[in-house]
Amino acid sequence: MKIEVTFRVLLLTLIFTGCTKTDKLPILGELSTDPLTGKSSYYQTPEFQLKNQFNQEVTHLDFENKIQVVDFFFTSCPTICPKMTTHLKLVEKAFEKADEVAIVSYSIDFKNDSPAKLKQYSENYKIDNNKWTFLTGDNDAVFELSKDYKVLAFDDGTGSQKNIIHDGTFVLVDGKRRIRGYYDGLSVKDTKRLILDINKLIKEVE
Repeated sequence: MKIEVTFRVLLLTLIFTGCTKTDKLPILGELSTDPLTGKSSYYQTPEFQLKNQFNQEVTHLDFENKIQVVDFFFTSCPTICPKMTTHLKLVEKAFEKADEVAIVSYSIDFKNDSPAKLKQYSENYKIDNNKWTFLTGDNDAVFELSKDYKVLAFDDGTGSQKNIIHDGTFVLVDGKRRIRGYYDGLSVKDTKRLILDINKLIKEVE
């Protein structure tokens, strides 16, 4: 599929290895330099302002200094989303006592995924709401956010007909909002690799 190939090429071109030691994860994304200060910094994930499953306003600042596992989904997704959520439950269990780790799931179906719907979804999966935040908005801005995370999510529908398309990627973000890894959320093996990499990040900041 052309979109799939293009997307994978994009991911490969974004990779920039900022660490040379094998015990550290690479930093993915562009390294840019401020022309005024001369200070260099890596690409950061986007700022946002959305509502969570309790209808509370949440911004990127609420996850300051936290390691985040990010995915894009929607509650009525009949195919890959249930499997992705089940795999994220493995992450939730592995870090249930690690306050520095958070799971963030962005809904890409703003028309139907109200905060109440997200809360019901979290209850259906017996999710720890202190660990795992579900986010929704009142427009399609989340599709733009997905681009900033360099993952695939868009609505290919026409008019009132919905046809949401997205991949099953998990994104690992460090406490400085830098992308540190991409993982196949449909794979148990890759989810376990994600868990190992989160542990590496925890040790990195100790």
